[in-house]
Amino acid sequence: MPVLLAFRSGTAEQITEDQIRYVIEATDAAARERDVEIIGDYLSDAFERVIEVPHKKWIATVRINKHDYLGLIGDGWAGTMEYDYHRDNTVIHVMPDGQSGHSYSTVTENVTREGDRMTSRFREYAYYGIENCRPVITRISGHTLVGDTTPASGQ
Repeated sequence: MPVLLAFRSGTAEQITEDQIRYVIEATDAAARERDVEIIGDYLSDAFERVIEVPHKKWIATVRINKHDYLGLIGDGWAGTMEYDYHRDNTVIHVMPDGQSGHSYSTVTENVTREGDRMTSRFREYAYYGIENCRPVITRISGHTLVGDTTPASGQ
């Protein structure tokens, strides 16, 4: 009987592909509405945003915690006149032990600030886990795409 109880308690903490898809959809909807608070609800307390900035032949890595990340996106949206956000080419994987998962996707943001329109494409790598019985994002990293490197739909 102890083995059965141990199995049951372990499955309560497993993440599923559907849970990851739900987190992606919820945070994407919040981004389109520029709702920092809802995005924060889906980030782990220990969340980390990793930004890599290439400089000449070196790459500088910056790690941002949840609080600073939410402040950064909130400040960025504050001065934005128009904002369009969408995600394509999403692939989701759950680790064999069910304790975590990750997704890969291309995020495109179109921003208008002070009359200037800018487009950013980012290849996002997001990692997920269970925290307080809820699926959350534990880490986001990736790289900015230069030129038109986004695969066409269906590829």
